[in-house]
Amino acid sequence: MTGRSDATMAWRDGDIVMLVVTALIGGIAIAAAWFGASGSATVSHQTAWLNLGVAGFAVFAGGTCLWLLRGRRAVGERRATLVAVEAAPPVTAPVDATASWQFVRGTGMRKLHHPGCPLLTGKPVEPAEPADGEPCGVCAV
Repeated sequence: MTGRSDATMAWRDGDIVMLVVTALIGGIAIAAAWFGASGSATVSHQTAWLNLGVAGFAVFAGGTCLWLLRGRRAVGERRATLVAVEAAPPVTAPVDATASWQFVRGTGMRKLHHPGCPLLTGKPVEPAEPADGEPCGVCAV
């Protein structure tokens, strides 16, 4: 256990240890309640075992919920970090001013695009004819 708070991991080591410990305690309590209730002949004796089983389930569920909430918080923090990063200004695809075509297609793409379409940013393009395919829905060719 290193106690690391690595950016690639949603949970810290302590969170995983907490999950395992609460799952073990809850599981042992549920198993003990099961075996205890199976050996009891009267409902009044089985009620005490039922209470133990409910408490075991509560410990198990509580530990699991806390673990999931920690993961959800980590996802939210990462999302906020990604949203806060300022995007670089979009770079348009290189356009040959001497070319007589007005439609382009990115290599491996099926749709036709306007030469300045943001979906072509940084991708190699080739000239295309209007009959070569469907227009892109983003650049509204």
